[in-house]
Amino acid sequence: MITITITTTITTTTTTARNGQSIPPFRAEAPSPDLVGLEERPSDSGPLRKITLCPRMCLGSRLRFRLPQGSVGSPEPNRRLWPKEAVIMEKRAGFRRWAPVVAAVMAVGLIASACGGSSSNGSDSGGKTTDVTIKASGPPKSGGSIKFALEAETDGFNPASNRWAISGYMIGNAVFDPLSAYDAEGKWAPYLAKSFTPSADFKTWTVDLRAGVNFSDGTPVDAAAVKLALDTVKANALTGAALANMSTITVVSPSQLTIATIDPWASMPAQLTTQVGFVAAPAQYKAEGAAATRQPIGSGPFIQKEWVPDSRWVGTKNANYWRSDDKGNKLPYLDSVEFRPIVDPQNRVNALISGDVQMIHTTDWPAINRLQSEAASGNIQFVADNTETEESFLMFNTAKAPVDDVRVRQGLTLCTDPAASLVVSETPTERLATSQFTKDSPWYSDNGFTTNDVAKGKALLDQVKAEKGPITVSLGTTPVPANTNTTALIKQQWEACGVTVNTTTTDQSKFVSDAVTGNYTVNLWRQFAASDPDGDYVWWTGKNASGPLTLNIARLKDAQIDAALDKARASNDPAVRKQAYADMQKRQTELAPYIWLSHSQWAIGAAKNVRNITNQTLPDGQAALP
Repeated sequence: MITITITTTITTTTTTARNGQSIPPFRAEAPSPDLVGLEERPSDSGPLRKITLCPRMCLGSRLRFRLPQGSVGSPEPNRRLWPKEAVIMEKRAGFRRWAPVVAAVMAVGLIASACGGSSSNGSDSGGKTTDVTIKASGPPKSGGSIKFALEAETDGFNPASNRWAISGYMIGNAVFDPLSAYDAEGKWAPYLAKSFTPSADFKTWTVDLRAGVNFSDGTPVDAAAVKLALDTVKANALTGAALANMSTITVVSPSQLTIATIDPWASMPAQLTTQVGFVAAPAQYKAEGAAATRQPIGSGPFIQKEWVPDSRWVGTKNANYWRSDDKGNKLPYLDSVEFRPIVDPQNRVNALISGDVQMIHTTDWPAINRLQSEAASGNIQFVADNTETEESFLMFNTAKAPVDDVRVRQGLTLCTDPAASLVVSETPTERLATSQFTKDSPWYSDNGFTTNDVAKGKALLDQVKAEKGPITVSLGTTPVPANTNTTALIKQQWEACGVTVNTTTTDQSKFVSDAVTGNYTVNLWRQFAASDPDGDYVWWTGKNASGPLTLNIARLKDAQIDAALDKARASNDPAVRKQAYADMQKRQTELAPYIWLSHSQWAIGAAKNVRNITNQTLPDGQAALP
C-alpha cells in the first residue's frame, strides 16, 4: 500500500474519565529494529548485556519501523538547501518534541533515570503524559531477541502490491529500507538515497544512491534496482496511483538516476518515505506467485526466517546490514526479532505483563491507561507520543448509495455527536477533531465543520427520504471492543434521526482490502498522518477515486479539491501551500466525505530490560523522527 498509515483500529471503550479527570492524550511509535535492545544478566554474576535492534522501528501513529510519518507543532517555513545535496524539506509543526517512531523505533520524549525516574511532558492540547523509560547501564552488546505484539496481521510484504497498515510498516521496516525518511524535526531526509536534487521547476529530481549497500541476497542496491522498484509500483493497480505524477525514471549511472514528473512536485521525496519508497530486491519483484509477497528480500536489518500468518513473523539478523551505530558497531544488535499479531488491546497488554512479549503498541485508551498504571508502579516502561498522529473518523464511500447523495452525508454529520464518542473511548476532550490537522498545525484552517445539530440533520435526511424512500446504511469497523462500542454509539445517534444502521465487523487485513475496493458504505477509520500534507495527496485527489482499486478510499471526485492539492504540490512557498490546504479543508467540509471524531494517540509499553526505545538516527547521523 502506500505510506500513509491507513490503519483501522480506533481506540474506544466504555469508560469516561478516570477519577472524574480528563484522561491525557498520548501517541507513540515503535522502536527501530536496529537500535532497540534488551538488557539482561546471563547469570547472577555475569555482566549486563544490552541487545539493541536497529535504528528504525517505530510504533505509533504511523507505526512503522524506521520511518515515522508526521507530527504537528508550531509552524516553520520551508527551507531551501542548495549545496551538493540539495534538499527541500518541510516540517509539519512542532516535531521538536520528539516524534513517534513506528517504523523505526519509537520516538519519544525524555528518558528516565536508570533508577526508574520518569519525565512528564505536556501535550499541545493541554493533556499530560508521563513517560517512563530506563537508561542503558553500559555500552550495547550484540545478541538476544525480542518479541513485539502488533495490533493486526498484514496481507503480505511486497511494497509494490500489498496493503500495509501500521503492522505492515513495522515488519516492512525490519526487512526493507526506504529511499527517504523523516528527521527529528519532521523534515524529509535521504535514507537509502544519498541525496535528492531538484531542478528549478521541481519537474526533475536527481537521486544519488549510497555506495556499498546490498540486499540480503547479495545483489546491489543500485540505480537499476531502484528504477525497477519504482516502475513496479507505478505499474500496480493499487500503489501506482501514489507515483502517477512520475513520468520517466532514467538510470544515469549505477549510483544515480533521475525522476521526471508530469507536474511540478516540490515535496516528491516525502512520498518516498512511505510504502512506495521501500525498495525490495529485483529477485522479489521478479518472483512468481506467493513468493512475491510472502518471501521479502530487502536491505534492512533483518531477514525473514518464517512467517506464519495470524501467529508470528520471525526475522534473523542481517549479518551484512550496511548501517553501524555512532561508535562504528555493526547493526542490528539483536540476533532476531519476532512480531506477533494480537488483535485485542487488553490481550496485548496481558502478553506484555506476563512476559510473553517484550513490547507492544496501541491506540486503545483503556489499554494506554493500564500501561501508564503499570509503568507508574515500576512494572514496565511506557512511552507516549504527544504530537499529531492520524485522525479517527467516519468515512463515507461517496460512490455508493445512499451516501452518494451529499445531503445524506451532511445529514448524518449533523446527527453525529463526536464528543460522545470520546467519552465512549475514554479519549480526552482536547483530542476532539474538526479537521485532519490539529489546531496548532501550520496547515489547520477553520473550515466550518459542524456536528451535533440533530434538528437540521434530520430535516436533510427527511428531505431525501421523501424523494427516495427509507435510508439504510452499513457501518463497519474491526473486531476491537473500543471500535464496536463506538459504532454502536453512532448507530444509536443516526437511528435517532430516522436512518436504519447495520453494523459489521471485519478483521483488519480484509477491512483494508474491502475499503480500497469500495466494498463498504461507511467505515470507522484511522488515517492521514503524513508529516508533509502532500504525503496524503493520494488519499484525497480525484485522480485516485475511480476503478476497482482506489487510494482515494472515500472515492470523492471534486475539481476544487484537486486544484487545491495540485497548487500545494507544485509550490515550495509555505503561504501558498497553507492557503491551498485551507481551500481543500473548506471544500471537504461542504462535501462531507469524512466525519472527524478525534486525533489519535499512540503509545508503547516495553519490558524493563528493553533499552534504546528512542534515540534513533538516520544514516548521516542526524536524529530520526522518533
